[in-house]
Amino acid sequence: MRKVEIYKISWYPILVFMFSGMVILFILFWDVQGIPEHPFVFIIGLILSFVILGYSFYLWRKRKQGKGFSWDDKGIVIDLKGNKVYWEEIEDIKFYKSSVTNMKSTVIYPHYTNHEKIRLRNKKLMPTPAHSIEWYLIEKPKEMHNHLMNTWEEKKPLGKNSN
Repeated sequence: MRKVEIYKISWYPILVFMFSGMVILFILFWDVQGIPEHPFVFIIGLILSFVILGYSFYLWRKRKQGKGFSWDDKGIVIDLKGNKVYWEEIEDIKFYKSSVTNMKSTVIYPHYTNHEKIRLRNKKLMPTPAHSIEWYLIEKPKEMHNHLMNTWEEKKPLGKNSN
């Protein structure tokens, strides 16, 4: 078995979310005397800033814990909770680039007969037809995708050769 390389969470989204949450808080408290005039806007802004800051601290904690995206001889870790999709359950793995947002991701497509099995194993309410690993979250996304595709070519069942 090869050494498992973990692709950690990038500092970029952590710092962007943290900065954004702090800026929203700063703007909210810029005019303290105006808060009673617009309490609804203040409360919504406060909730939004805490959600954004909370997500940045969540990503930071996961990075400190050494969590990330990886794969081994059994399967691919698809989220920061450590949930896996096993190699024999995967039908295809593709690169996806959104034309609208220009976001890039690696998408793992399990075979439709495995959706329920994956849902139960990962304790989800609804089955997921595809698992997306967003590139903005990963420190070395291009390297991760290339290594994953090379590994997928080795692990892919014989009957599933690409076009």
